Amino acid sequence: MNAHERVIKALNHEVPDRVPLFCQVLMPEFQKELLNYWGDSFIKERRFKLSYRDFNLEYKLGYDMAWGFDSFPYYIPPKYMQEHPLPKLPDSNKYVDLNGKIFLKQRNRELGDAFYLGNFIDSEEKADYFYDTYFAIEWEEAPDFARNINKRLKKFPSEEFVPCCHLDPILEAMWMGMGLGLLIKLIRKDKAKIKRYIDMRKKKLINAAKLNAETDFDVFFICDDTALKGTTMINPVYHRELFIPAYKEAIKILKKAGKYVCFHSDGFTEPYFEGLIEAGFSGVESLEPMAGMNLKHLKETYGDRICLIGNIDVSQLLPYGTKDDVINEVKKCINDAAQGGGYMLSACTDITNSCKVENVLTMISAAKKYGQYSN
Repeated sequence: MNAHERVIKALNHEVPDRVPLFCQVLMPEFQKELLNYWGDSFIKERRFKLSYRDFNLEYKLGYDMAWGFDSFPYYIPPKYMQEHPLPKLPDSNKYVDLNGKIFLKQRNRELGDAFYLGNFIDSEEKADYFYDTYFAIEWEEAPDFARNINKRLKKFPSEEFVPCCHLDPILEAMWMGMGLGLLIKLIRKDKAKIKRYIDMRKKKLINAAKLNAETDFDVFFICDDTALKGTTMINPVYHRELFIPAYKEAIKILKKAGKYVCFHSDGFTEPYFEGLIEAGFSGVESLEPMAGMNLKHLKETYGDRICLIGNIDVSQLLPYGTKDDVINEVKKCINDAAQGGGYMLSACTDITNSCKVENVLTMISAAKKYGQYSN
């Protein structure tokens, strides 16, 4: 069975040949350690590069699927942005984006172009200005978007490795732009205003879903970090009332085209699960054990309705554990969640710079050894 078949069977709650392996991102220092470990045995293949994202390391490690392709099919017309520029900050090393997020420009490009510092929007007036100025207007469609994407995908061996496509989140962008305090205050004080903001973002998401439905990507992610250790950032009742309907509309479009959409958030996300299932998400990822996500309980409670992805700890286990510790945890995850399909094994976040190469290799080899299904 190839990687694509394996992943799709898991998302369909069918039994593949073995538990699929998913990866978020390999952090830069970990990549260097991995290349040093492999030495001359590593040979990069052109076919595992898709635009700006190179999947060679993930493929050689033995993963079946990984994050990688951000989809931006709509944009604000350049002339409009010239007439309505974003606010400038006194420090030229910092800038504000459309969401009201403040970023620090990175000198080390391996770490990304920018580092999130905090929220610029700190009042209702600023929030109204940003939404009325940048989100209430009509955005332009990227010309030949799906055709250009599909042209690249034709050269990529999607049967051997599944690249994921990302759609913009709603809640994460809102709280990072205006701060969690102001967001919660507005939800309680002026729900109509929050609904108006969400509707503006929903319109962009719906349009993006329509264009992406024409691409040859099969698996999409909405990465919406909205939980903490032991709790969610907002009341799950508000989450289900305000945000789930927007996601439901977008997911319906993609599912009609035969696509799968997975939800990502670190932290304790279980209180969101009923809403995520209602929205039509095919999978939910991260399942951070240190945040209180009990995989056995999640499988027993939700496992027949949504594919579970993750649960291998990266805060202690992969950086500091022994090989035996890693093997035992992999076996536990498989025993807790793999029965009947509907589970992909993964670290609960990026493979961080502190993770031991030997432990990551052990995790993957153990998953392949103990994750076999007897058909």
